[in-house]
Amino acid sequence: MELFKSRLLSEGSIWHIGSLSAVYLSQGLSGGTLFALTTYLVSIGASVKDISLLLSITMVPWTLKVFLGPIIDSFTLSRFGRRRFWILISQVALMLAVSPLIFIEVTQVNFILISLLTLHNTFVAISDIAIDALAADSLRKDQMANANGFMWGSKTLGRGFGMALATSIFYGYGINEGFLVLILLMSLAFLFPILSKELSHKAGQQEQSYKNRLTLNELLKGVSQSLLNRSAFAAITFMLFSNIGYGIFDVIYNEFYIKVLGWTGEDIGSLRPYGMWLGGLIGLSAGVLTIYISKRFLLLFFISGQAFIFLALSSFSAETSDLISSIAIIGVDAVDAGWSVLIFSILMALCTSNTSATNFGIFMGFGNISMLIGNNIAPLVLGSGDYSFAFIIAALTLIPCWLCGYYLTKT
Repeated sequence: MELFKSRLLSEGSIWHIGSLSAVYLSQGLSGGTLFALTTYLVSIGASVKDISLLLSITMVPWTLKVFLGPIIDSFTLSRFGRRRFWILISQVALMLAVSPLIFIEVTQVNFILISLLTLHNTFVAISDIAIDALAADSLRKDQMANANGFMWGSKTLGRGFGMALATSIFYGYGINEGFLVLILLMSLAFLFPILSKELSHKAGQQEQSYKNRLTLNELLKGVSQSLLNRSAFAAITFMLFSNIGYGIFDVIYNEFYIKVLGWTGEDIGSLRPYGMWLGGLIGLSAGVLTIYISKRFLLLFFISGQAFIFLALSSFSAETSDLISSIAIIGVDAVDAGWSVLIFSILMALCTSNTSATNFGIFMGFGNISMLIGNNIAPLVLGSGDYSFAFIIAALTLIPCWLCGYYLTKT
């Protein structure tokens, strides 16, 4: 009995937060490997259009989270836990999806690569929405900011580690070996949800057990309670604009650093992880920082910081020092992690328990649509001007986020 209690996903215990963070770490490793892959592909000849196509299509499953949420809310097998059931099957499937890349030679962006990574991202998205719903269900409101810090911090640290390791393996050995190591690392993170035990009720509400299935009326009622208010509208607007700039940056930064600033793919792959690790540390400490510094100040500070970096990049040229260029590429991920942790804790607080997967999926769906917009318009923006123009557009897209963030953090 004590063994199960120690592995129960409740009360913000070390095991509880560790399990949530482990799944996020696994997602980070996946994302970091994809970052390293795009850098590697650009360094061997892939164009901005190739990378835009790859990122745009593989991002599609994330935009569909709005439709995945109702399925996750409405069906489960109680013997595995309401959310844990979806986490377990998606973790197995996402590893199987990329296993062919251990054997297939990858030298360019093609149909097979895009298909496998899109399938992989589909199951990563299912895992993501299930773990977010589990967090919303199993954490008290006063624990969410701290837990979100650990979760997003773990994901960002995982991205940095995944990109640094994948870059080293891609350039030193090959893509096949890189994906083999990715699967092995994700298998280790998978042990946490396997060994955990989920609550059968909302944290602090022992008298109300979850249902295995929700009726359409219950689903619609839960969604309307969370989303039909001004705060939810502001949050949706925030998410719709939040990642456009980052999406533009992700498509063009490799080519910009290689062709304009004179870097190599290995230079980028070895340096960008430092920004992710710094972002991870910011994420891990975000809960503590809000005790001493207002959430409004921190959120607006990080949004302003990201806009400033994009504007700075618009002025870079071949004469820009490596130090300044390094600070920019490190800073982008650091400040992105900072505002992400803060806004996610706000979004979770807006979700009701019975339909938390659907509600959070809707919020995050708009955030992923935002990234998709950025990925798709990057070649168009670049074609209408130059790299400087593209980075300025990326900065301007953050203005609505600044305004909505100000409203969402009002006392």
